[in-house]
Amino acid sequence: MTDTKTDISTSQEIKNLNFVVFDLETTGGHHQNDKIIEIGLVRITKLEQVEEKSFLIDPEIKIPEFIQKLTNIKTKDVKGAAKIEEVVDEILEFMGSDILIAHNTSFDVPFFNSVLRRLGREELKNPSICTNLMTKYLIPNLLNSNLNYMSKIFNIKHQKAHRALDDARATAELFVKYLKIFIQKDIQKLNHLYYPRNRYELDSCHFKEKNQTNIESALKSLNELRTPALITLKGENGIILYCLPCVGHADEIKFITDKLNTSEWMTASIKFFGPFLEALIHFNGLFSKMESSAKNSVIKLLWSIHLPKVNFPVKDQEDIPKLHKEEQLLGDFVITQHLVPEQLIILPIESLNLKNQLIFRYPSHKKKLLQYINSKSQRLMNNKLKKTHYSPLVRLFIHNYLLKEHKKNHDLFFFKKKEPVQDPEQFCKNLEEFLVRSPNKLNYPADFI
Repeated sequence: MTDTKTDISTSQEIKNLNFVVFDLETTGGHHQNDKIIEIGLVRITKLEQVEEKSFLIDPEIKIPEFIQKLTNIKTKDVKGAAKIEEVVDEILEFMGSDILIAHNTSFDVPFFNSVLRRLGREELKNPSICTNLMTKYLIPNLLNSNLNYMSKIFNIKHQKAHRALDDARATAELFVKYLKIFIQKDIQKLNHLYYPRNRYELDSCHFKEKNQTNIESALKSLNELRTPALITLKGENGIILYCLPCVGHADEIKFITDKLNTSEWMTASIKFFGPFLEALIHFNGLFSKMESSAKNSVIKLLWSIHLPKVNFPVKDQEDIPKLHKEEQLLGDFVITQHLVPEQLIILPIESLNLKNQLIFRYPSHKKKLLQYINSKSQRLMNNKLKKTHYSPLVRLFIHNYLLKEHKKNHDLFFFKKKEPVQDPEQFCKNLEEFLVRSPNKLNYPADFI
């Protein structure tokens, strides 16, 4: 881990940088034939929006009907407005040599460069950052990263979507939120702004040195859990010392407090999940890597917290025929809320692993959901769905956990493969009733910053 001085200087450097957010509205996406009809620019200095400009621009061609509907900019609105060559100097002066920000730099920067080439000007040399791409790094598994949705989940005021200045303002506010995340997570190098992969995700936090500050920070995160999580302690060479799915129970905190203080860990990680089931699936992949004593202490703790009325197995074996018989009562599939609002997860019960899951939105992905169910059902009937290897004790724990949840009929939605086929309308009605009964109450990602 870098020292405090380095962390502070990098964070301070970010605070001292100037950025210009810009957004284009155009007659279409073709660089040669289409023209700019509006541009909005916002300057960010010391993490604040300090200056802005916007221009309606006469494209000298008719604005297509669908663009007029999308932007609410009519051909008559730009008639008599400045032509691009009349304002390009003012635009370039505003941009200067600052870092350019857009929610889709792969469109805005090349399109503006094509305009500059047509005008016989040099292309932009400014470095650029795409908040859309940054979103996908910082918020993994987000199915929708358009500016409207990002504004919604971050409570950003964005009244006039597809108007250049309003889009630039919303992008600027989103970008400042991201900059504060980088600073909060102790950014070490400035180029991490451009390449943040696997470093600053909002669904996880990492502590890379055993010291009192990191121990206190890790425990603070666990004490403030709003959602299930998986905490992992690693020793030298990445050896898994302890791994525990957590829901914020006092016994979990006590266990982790002891291990953080007494074990010789090198890194500690906390990864957040929407459903506890998803945390358990990730946990299975790490359980076998722990030493026997750690395995026993962890599984016994899980059992005492989540299955207090079920006898802990005497032997590290399972009654396979009995498990299969009981699992048939559960159904073939399970659906649960995802960490991200408006997203759901579906898994085949026979093969609970990440490769077989589908993350979807409902009802917008209704067709995709039914296609997934049909495909996996065919594989189940033909016995072609690859089974997941589970450590016997983990499988037995998950099995009993699912039986308990099935009786509760609250957080998990179980169904048989024939239900969507025989009566898709009733299946969808049942799913909708589940979503009303079990809404996603997590304000992710806003509350996780």
